[in-house]
Amino acid sequence: MKLKEEKHLVTVICTCYNQGDYVAQALNSVLEQTHRPIELFIVDNGSTDHSRLEINLWLDANAEKIPTKSFYHEKPMNYCKAFNQAFAKSKGCFLVDLAADDFLDSRHLELALAHLQQSNAKVYFSNALEHFPNGKVQSFYPTDKEGKAKVPIVEGDVFGTVIKRYAISSPTLVMEANAFRSVGAYDENLSYEDFDILVRMAAKYSFVYGDYLTVNKRIIKDSLSQQQYKSRNSQLLPSTLIVCEKIAGMVKCRSEKEALRLRLLHEIKHATVSANFDIALKMLKLYKTLYPINLWFLLYYSWSKIKWDLSAGYEKWRQRSFD
Repeated sequence: MKLKEEKHLVTVICTCYNQGDYVAQALNSVLEQTHRPIELFIVDNGSTDHSRLEINLWLDANAEKIPTKSFYHEKPMNYCKAFNQAFAKSKGCFLVDLAADDFLDSRHLELALAHLQQSNAKVYFSNALEHFPNGKVQSFYPTDKEGKAKVPIVEGDVFGTVIKRYAISSPTLVMEANAFRSVGAYDENLSYEDFDILVRMAAKYSFVYGDYLTVNKRIIKDSLSQQQYKSRNSQLLPSTLIVCEKIAGMVKCRSEKEALRLRLLHEIKHATVSANFDIALKMLKLYKTLYPINLWFLLYYSWSKIKWDLSAGYEKWRQRSFD
């Protein structure tokens, strides 16, 4: 029997680190949701800009309008750990991880819960509008004139798909809280969360898609998500290797193994071209234990061993979206 929507408390955890220019808009977008009830947790993860001031001003004006808790860390801590600490205090049936530089359309939660309640899925995702510093706006999935996706969207069993490529915009996720809890929440050994949680949730649960542009994601040059392939010193690629090692122990069928092979080649390529040679060699070692050596393997292996640094050109290519 379908449960009444008003009984489903949604926990939104908004984590902020030096996003003072954007955090009020993110928080307002939660306040403006057509779905109720909501509890809002605000985590300031050691910001050194005016973020805390903006959060406090927002709380002064709005704290009585929606159940809210705030957490202030004097120094930045591991994102996954900071999130998990807040999540441990939550009571929601459903969970949203909202970055303080993103914001939601007012119907995002309403539409998400409608899709989740009408399916056996534990995770909802949608399309998203990506906002670039140069003023360009584009959708994650290409859309037609009516704003509907023009490409096929895989839903249900998405495990192989999320292994192979960045096929789901993680800011759009609305997850059943108990399902998130059952997979162990975020892995605090990692520097970032989205690839890993997509894989672990998809390995166990079904996903459902809503064809709506209800999430706005800012693509900011210095944000954590843009540091994945930082030249010579990526802090995120070691976590990517850990996730790939996890996947190696999870894949079963031929298509899943092929998806991991393609993911590894993708990550090896970018690690090599960005001059993250040590992690590239570790990824190549993992690849060699799983798959036959081919020409691409030999190319990236030789490149990484001689440390041929082309990262300056790679950085120029990466920054085109910000110009």
